[in-house]
Amino acid sequence: MKNRVLLVDDEKEILTLLTYIFEKQGYSVQSVQRGDDAVKVATSWSPDIVILDIGLPGLNGLEVCTHLVAMDIPVIFLSSHDQDDQIIEGLEVGGEDYVSKPFNYKELLLRVEKVLKRVQVHEEKILVVGDLTINLEQQTLYCKDVLLNLTPTEFKILEVLATYLHTPVSVQKILQTVWKNEDWIQGSELVKVNMSRLRKKVEEDPASPRYIINKWGVGYILTDAKGT
Repeated sequence: MKNRVLLVDDEKEILTLLTYIFEKQGYSVQSVQRGDDAVKVATSWSPDIVILDIGLPGLNGLEVCTHLVAMDIPVIFLSSHDQDDQIIEGLEVGGEDYVSKPFNYKELLLRVEKVLKRVQVHEEKILVVGDLTINLEQQTLYCKDVLLNLTPTEFKILEVLATYLHTPVSVQKILQTVWKNEDWIQGSELVKVNMSRLRKKVEEDPASPRYIINKWGVGYILTDAKGT
């Protein structure tokens, strides 16, 4: 089944270009030039993701984003460099990401793919990574059909990593999501200790991890190093 993308921009030329790009990649596409029309189409068509400009007639992009987030539809903003303050507002009201105009279409496609993967992880609730089977709804982790006993905190860390599968997750992001605080002085040490405990349960050889990789200066990645 094709992923559905709704394109929203008041410039017809940009919509034409984006439509060509996404249809060529196999997406099902609809496009509108007004914010109020975007909400109507999203309500009736239920797109998997929306590429949204900020400066729109009818409703502006920030107002549209609020409606879309309420419908659990992820949003990537298209912005001009002079709209940085509005982009921050957009992320605060629930936008997933943004791409600046003029945009690189390969970058845009990659960002769309990453967002869709994150959404699909939550929708499917079950994620398989190598020999690991993570059930996000039941909060269980199996390795080769053996149940691994994780503490609630350990599973929360695993869930964050699973949400951003194959993508580095910063220490600050982990602190904010798991402990609701990213400014702790000893925060990095807190994450390090709990990550070490999680590895001891997940990894066959914690000193040479297969699944939870630390990319220095960037963050932790849940992946299958053996399968890459």
